[in-house]
Amino acid sequence: MNANTSVPKIATVEQAVDLLYQCLDLSTLGNAVEYLEQRELRYQLLFLYSHFFPQQYSQSKAAVYPGLDEDDGFIQYTEREIEFLQLVHRDLFPLNYLDYLLEERVDFIEPRSILVTPLGMGQLDDYEMSYFDLALGDKILLPMTSVGRENLEHWQNHLGEDCYGEWFEAELSSPPTMAEIVHPHSIDLKKLRRMCFQAEKPLCYLPLTLRLLDLNTNNIWLDEEGGWLQGMKGTTLDWSKENVIYLHREYLKAQRILDAAGSFIGWLEADLNNNFQSVLRLWNQCSTPP
Repeated sequence: MNANTSVPKIATVEQAVDLLYQCLDLSTLGNAVEYLEQRELRYQLLFLYSHFFPQQYSQSKAAVYPGLDEDDGFIQYTEREIEFLQLVHRDLFPLNYLDYLLEERVDFIEPRSILVTPLGMGQLDDYEMSYFDLALGDKILLPMTSVGRENLEHWQNHLGEDCYGEWFEAELSSPPTMAEIVHPHSIDLKKLRRMCFQAEKPLCYLPLTLRLLDLNTNNIWLDEEGGWLQGMKGTTLDWSKENVIYLHREYLKAQRILDAAGSFIGWLEADLNNNFQSVLRLWNQCSTPP
């Protein structure tokens, strides 16, 4: 009996490419696992596209098959998958690494996962910035944060640099010294939150702004540390419906936090001399007994 050697009908180049992929050498366990992982990712991305953007998915004419130049062991997104990623970036949450990924700069990007890129203070590392590049309203609050205070004291004690005083010599009639600002470890945070809650907007946003500067908001986008542009590992999540929903929800929260902190910093900078004195008095009133 002759074996059935009929070839499926091939109407397009994409179908031919897909058929060729089915003929890949899967003689080793590694090749087989790699092939299955690639197929799983492609099916998952198409499922997520159809779930979150059903209208765009049904109207899409983009190819769902990879190009002929895809290398072994490296996933290049198909046109349909790129459409999905661009929609996610536009409507759900930022994929700030997307341009790098499409340019095949994969030395620091894992195509199989969602890379969480920082929207808070972690951006300083990403763009090779430092505290010196912050707005004045952010700088003047640094002694009230654990991380900022630690760095400022290190520069002053070990490097002999009074950065804090130098920043505000030209901005304030009477620049405060760090000694005049109670250390954050000696602050009653409950009392601070209570007193700020009783204050008018935007002064009530002081605790939230300090947590933002301290990478301590409990928000994945705002607390993420930087460095992904320098090849450092960042937080990654698998592509799943639950993770997309979670990241979208957290991104909306992050936007509200950034808006609140932005309104506070804007108010502070509008009259830095007087408004910071109000903040400083409130802060020092919340010190714990020695």
